[in-house]
Amino acid sequence: MNHADQKLITGIRTGDLEAFEELYRQYYVYLCLIARHIAGNPSDAEEIVSDVFIRLWKNREKTEITFSIKAYLVKAVYNTSFNYIEQKKAIQTLPDSMDTSDFRLLAWESDYPLGQLYEQDIRNILEQSINSLPEGCREIFLLSRNDNLKYSEIASKLGISVNTVKTQLRIALSRLRQDLKDYLP
Repeated sequence: MNHADQKLITGIRTGDLEAFEELYRQYYVYLCLIARHIAGNPSDAEEIVSDVFIRLWKNREKTEITFSIKAYLVKAVYNTSFNYIEQKKAIQTLPDSMDTSDFRLLAWESDYPLGQLYEQDIRNILEQSINSLPEGCREIFLLSRNDNLKYSEIASKLGISVNTVKTQLRIALSRLRQDLKDYLP
């Protein structure tokens, strides 16, 4: 492994966002091309690559990269792409009578007895999840969602790069998705 890669890995392990952003800048487009080749859809490819980066950040302290950061990321995107395709196939093979949107609509109808409890549970979990985000991540998320600020406006207001804003929002959204996975189809 070359010195630059080793420095990035060490930085990421210690929570250095600049090292993470550098890694992201170096490989994001390349990894999206690989994911797009496998998944066939640009938006799916972006989601796959974002998931890989989010997982890398979340597991940074225990992730072992001994050979090449590029090889590690390519393998992660490859595996995630095929898992994504398998999940998509599984959803598409649900019987017509079990459309997931039917469950979602039923749960949110106001006259559905458990709908209000369901909604309150989601609000509580969402609030707890937002409150459990790291301070900077939470601040960026709230500026984006509550104040409807654009990435560039948040970056300017907080004195950080636009890429940091994007990365932190991806981390926040990933955490929220994870926390709400049992409630939303």
